[in-house]
Amino acid sequence: MEHLDDFGALRVKFQDAADFVTIYISEAHPTEQGIDAWENYNLRQHRTMEDKIEAARILKKEAGKNLDGSPILVDSMCNEAEKNYSALPERLYVILDNKIVYAGDLGPFGYSIKEVDQFLQKLN
Repeated sequence: MEHLDDFGALRVKFQDAADFVTIYISEAHPTEQGIDAWENYNLRQHRTMEDKIEAARILKKEAGKNLDGSPILVDSMCNEAEKNYSALPERLYVILDNKIVYAGDLGPFGYSIKEVDQFLQKLN
């Protein structure tokens, strides 16, 4: 959640040049692990698709204007997107013509909106 303002600014800056999509994957900070994160939303690891969808709704609500016009997709319970894109806990990608042209490092430490901004500027 800490990068949402920066993500929102990036989305607005490139809204005419790119589509932005968020894919909600496994809960990165489930309460079962004893990690007090996600602003105390008390989210457990998802047991059902409905759990996962509800967590994505919380993200959308809390993100507010930062995700306006940007859909949140929800990964399957088998976590196919998470596994195929090595995305847990978070990762940024740029896809052009059905090919990955930028793959950011694994978050949270390798999550760099600034790098994506610079990359998109070069494409623009």
